Amino acid sequence: MKTRFEVLDLLFPKARAEILRLLFSNPKAQRYVRELMLMSGLALRTVQEELATLTMIGLVKSWSNGYHRFYRANRDHPLFSNLRGIVQTSACFPRPKLPAHRRQRVQS
Repeated sequence: MKTRFEVLDLLFPKARAEILRLLFSNPKAQRYVRELMLMSGLALRTVQEELATLTMIGLVKSWSNGYHRFYRANRDHPLFSNLRGIVQTSACFPRPKLPAHRRQRVQS
């Protein structure tokens, strides 16, 4: 998982931002749950919960091949273009300076 803060990370909860990043940065890609878990560094249950939420509101489509459940961005959703734009441009902005109370402590 990325250690720098991006605009996407500030707009959405950390787990949701990462799932959106993975699915909307390449919307033709189809990923299965454990693949998303490994790519994101998130816990399996966290990935499952975020995918359930995103599927429920129609931002993500899913299907099964009998062995894996695959997910991808729903290119037909009215918010698809907006979210894709946010994901694509999020990394282009300079790292925002967080207030002292929001900065993560570096552990040695």
